[in-house]
Amino acid sequence: MEWLAQSDVVVAEVTQPSFGVGYEIGQAMAMKKRILCLFRPSSGKVLSAMIQRAEGKLGSSLFQVRDYVEEEIEGILDNYFGELTKN
Repeated sequence: MEWLAQSDVVVAEVTQPSFGVGYEIGQAMAMKKRILCLFRPSSGKVLSAMIQRAEGKLGSSLFQVRDYVEEEIEGILDNYFGELTKN
């Protein structure tokens, strides 16, 4: 929780539902942290309803969900953090 409090951004892999990751995301939301969730559609899993609703509720400036394939991760992160440094 200390790391979470010290962070500016939280990046979470959310393909596999996890109470621990969900708790950390919830705490980050309460702290008004920027959150980037990464979801892999090719897994055949369904994105958690909590994550789906959070994106619409908080807006894309604080909470984003990005679908990805493994080969795209570096580019997604470069783009995400590049946009943050511009603003």
